[in-house]
Amino acid sequence: MLRQSRGSAGVVVMWVMASATAWGTVGVTEVFSQERATSAGVFTEDQAERGKDTYLQECAACHLEDLLGDGIAPPLIGIPFSFRWSDLSIGDMYTAIRTTMPQGAPSSLSPQGYIDIIAYMLQANAYPTGDVELLPEETELNQIVIDEKP
Repeated sequence: MLRQSRGSAGVVVMWVMASATAWGTVGVTEVFSQERATSAGVFTEDQAERGKDTYLQECAACHLEDLLGDGIAPPLIGIPFSFRWSDLSIGDMYTAIRTTMPQGAPSSLSPQGYIDIIAYMLQANAYPTGDVELLPEETELNQIVIDEKP
């Protein structure tokens, strides 16, 4: 503990410590609040292309080639996509899709296959591409928020 000091030197020391503490707190808060977001480009064009190929092979029978769904299978683009996924994480999406799809054979694709399909879905919903591919690492995926498109 610091001892209170009388005089200008004590005031300066207390001010410096208070400032350092405040700046340190702001710095830590900023680091923890800096989540990545889909509007920042979290997948690559190549990854979305691979995802499209996998989607057409594994998902289009129910969700259709245009991702609009068939009445039973929900649409994967537009307002229904935004309503379902906005403010959730890519990790939430990955877990939901991996554990339930394809219907009748959940978890039958590779982790990378699921992530590539997610990249394709993001591209189909007009999210921008970036320079780095999404990886099937749940800790990182949980930190990427599905936000509104820029």
